[in-house]
Amino acid sequence: MIRNIVFDMGMVLLEWRPMQACLRVTGDAQKAQQVCEAVFTHPEWGPIIDGAVMTEPEYLAHAQKRLDTQELRDAAAAAMSNYWLDSLYPIRGMDRVVKNLLDKGYNLYILSNCGFRFHDFSYKIPYISQFKGLLISAEEGLLKPDEAIYHRLCDKFGLKEEECVFIDDLEKNIEGAKRAGMQGYCFADCDVAKLQAYLSSLD
Repeated sequence: MIRNIVFDMGMVLLEWRPMQACLRVTGDAQKAQQVCEAVFTHPEWGPIIDGAVMTEPEYLAHAQKRLDTQELRDAAAAAMSNYWLDSLYPIRGMDRVVKNLLDKGYNLYILSNCGFRFHDFSYKIPYISQFKGLLISAEEGLLKPDEAIYHRLCDKFGLKEEECVFIDDLEKNIEGAKRAGMQGYCFADCDVAKLQAYLSSLD
């Protein structure tokens, strides 16, 4: 019997649009794109920030080396300082999904590949105060899709893997959850109605 619904955060509960932060500090689409690609959408962002390989200041100094001018390097620093203000937004309709699950008595958790700044913007997640627990990769030294992070969630909160459904936008992370003994649902299409129908089938 499924008792626990475990959500990823980015592109499941919150949209991740870092270009917005870069546009705010540059006022220019081309410059914003350069900053965004050097800092936020670069392949190193996830492994380094979510994996706590470097601190944010260390990563910023590393990423600034990819930018050719001091203006762009300064813009990268400005964007990095509070990027979550305008790059993370609740996904439309997910508030109703979360509220429905809470009303039905499910226990809700978050398992996210995310850096230490998670707690600066977690207030944007619908009904975050009613979630039973949060597990953030940077704080654990583990990353999805490593099976160990799913087991860590269960150990930390006293859950049984077979009583959990994990929802993520990346199929590789769903496969990791399944290897750990959970059920999984891939939200890559961002179809809230389809997700709601799946969750209703669990009752």
